[in-house]
Amino acid sequence: MKLVESIQKELIGLIGLGTVGSIFAGHLLNAEGKLGVYDINPDRVDSMVELGATAFLSSSALAENCSSIILALSDPSAVASVLEGKNGVLATASEGTLLLDLSTIDPSSCRHFQALANAKGLAYVEAPISGGEPHGAGTDGAQAANVSFMIGGEPEHVARATPLLSILGARFFHMGPAGAGATVKLISNHIAGLTNLVCAEALVLGAASGLTPERLFEVFDGTDAKSFWMMHYMAPRLKAGNFMPGFSIDLQHKDHRLAGEMASKLRVPMPLNDLALELYDRMRSAGLGGKDVVDAVNYVGENTGSDNYTASKKTEV
Repeated sequence: MKLVESIQKELIGLIGLGTVGSIFAGHLLNAEGKLGVYDINPDRVDSMVELGATAFLSSSALAENCSSIILALSDPSAVASVLEGKNGVLATASEGTLLLDLSTIDPSSCRHFQALANAKGLAYVEAPISGGEPHGAGTDGAQAANVSFMIGGEPEHVARATPLLSILGARFFHMGPAGAGATVKLISNHIAGLTNLVCAEALVLGAASGLTPERLFEVFDGTDAKSFWMMHYMAPRLKAGNFMPGFSIDLQHKDHRLAGEMASKLRVPMPLNDLALELYDRMRSAGLGGKDVVDAVNYVGENTGSDNYTASKKTEV
């Protein structure tokens, strides 16, 4: 892998080559023909270099050479490390640089990062993502570039970010100032996380009653039980026996934690969120954190003694 300290031409930069970040890097390379990348995992960087990306030694080196920097990171602490560290983006980015943060973090952190960016003369826009098309949740939506963005930031900065977002997704909602996008994303993931657990519990109950998931999905497609999550995310994965992310249990747990913290600050009781946080934490303790959230079906089933809650269970990958 060839690493560079600096180059003479401007690039779009992307920091964070995890599951979704690496997919987005591919879209940007296809659209722009060039891309600067940085990740703490050299193997991820190598994969992007093979596709034509330019690798940098550090986030600060990338920031020196990019007029637009996309962040696709796991949590608030990861974003803080990249932005605020001694060799961070804020230390070296040129005045006017656009920081486009696609990470799912909390509203308070978004406002904090925007204040730091503004003090340096930088533009900060937060735009967490979510799936919304059929078969478009999780990594499937990122691959298809049909995800939705919930955006927070100043209107003029959002206008600068929109062409980049248009390469990566299909729907754009400017919710207000920094932090507004994160607020909506956490509410959305709160609903999705609870729906996932309800569906898992229901399928196991059905199995205990002698009903296969396939039969239940067939019926529920025309009843009040139907949801996007059930029919377009959970059902295809269970039928294929695919329990790899997707969207991991670790990330779902993180988002329930952030939603709970936000609710606490606003003095909104969230007992169902508390229960979801506990259940996802139990799955993580059972070693399932890296699995897709639909693996909750297996977890619930194995802890109740039920069987046949997914006909494809034995084909798990």
